Amino acid sequence: MIYPIPLPHRSNRRARAAAHRAMAIAALTSNSSLGVRYRRYHAHMRKAEALSRAADAIALEVVQEVSE
Repeated sequence: MIYPIPLPHRSNRRARAAAHRAMAIAALTSNSSLGVRYRRYHAHMRKAEALSRAADAIALEVVQEVSE
């Protein structure tokens, strides 16, 4: 039986994206002004989305390589 090799960079990006989503939620509940909270929230969400897109792109590359 062939066992899939875990890709550390893929899981690392997904874990970092999840961490940024958690930081975004925490930013909304912080003891700061509304503008600061929204700015921090959106900055973390942009990073999370970029990391998710990168992880998806790598996953798509791996699937294409396997199917060839």
